Amino acid sequence: MNPLINVLLVDDHLVVREGYKQLLEKANIKVIAEASNGEEAYSLFDTIIPDVTIMDISMPGISGIETIKKVKNKYPKTKILAFSMHDDMIFTSRAIEAGASGYVTKSSAPTVLVEAVRTVFDNKRYISPDLAKKIALNGVNEMNEIKSLSDREFEVFRLLASGKSLDEISEILSLDYKTIANIQSRIKYKLKIENKSQLILAAIKFNILIV
Repeated sequence: MNPLINVLLVDDHLVVREGYKQLLEKANIKVIAEASNGEEAYSLFDTIIPDVTIMDISMPGISGIETIKKVKNKYPKTKILAFSMHDDMIFTSRAIEAGASGYVTKSSAPTVLVEAVRTVFDNKRYISPDLAKKIALNGVNEMNEIKSLSDREFEVFRLLASGKSLDEISEILSLDYKTIANIQSRIKYKLKIENKSQLILAAIKFNILIV
C-alpha cells in the first residue's frame, strides 16, 4: 500500500481545489491545508510542513513561480509540484529554476497528478507526459529573448501584459514605483519593444499572458 502523503493544495479556484482534493484523497494523498493565493500559501508554512505542495502558477497577487522561490528560500528541503494550465517550455523552465521538483499541466489525466505527487514525494523530478513530449519536439527553440529576462523582469512583464498599471504591480509585488518603472525599462530594452501594444504582442508571441 502506498504511504499516506500530506499535501498543501494551492489554487485560486475553490471548485478546482475541491475536485482535486477528492481525487487525491481517494489515492491516499491527504490535503491537510488549502490556499487561494501565493501570500496565503507562504504564510501557511509557518504552521504546517506538507510532504508535497501542489502550486498553481497563475494566481492573483504574486505568481506561483514567485511563491515557489520564496518558499524554497525559507524552506529549501520542501517539495513543490507546479500545476498549471500553461503547457509552454518557458513556464516549465521558470518553475524548475525557482525550485519546483515537477510540473504537471491541468490538461493531463487525473492519474498523472497522483503519479506526480508520489514521484516528487520520493525525491524525484516529474514532468507530465504531454509536456515532456512537447519539450522533446521543440527543445531546439531556445527563445533567447524571453530567456534573457530575470525572474523579476519576467513576472513584471506578465503583469504588464495582463493590463496591470505600474502602481498596481508595485502593490502586488511589494516594490516601490520607481523600481517597477526601472524594470519596465529593462524589459523594453531586452525585448526591443517601445510601447504597450508591442509588449502585449510579445506576450502573445511567447504565449505567456495571464488568464
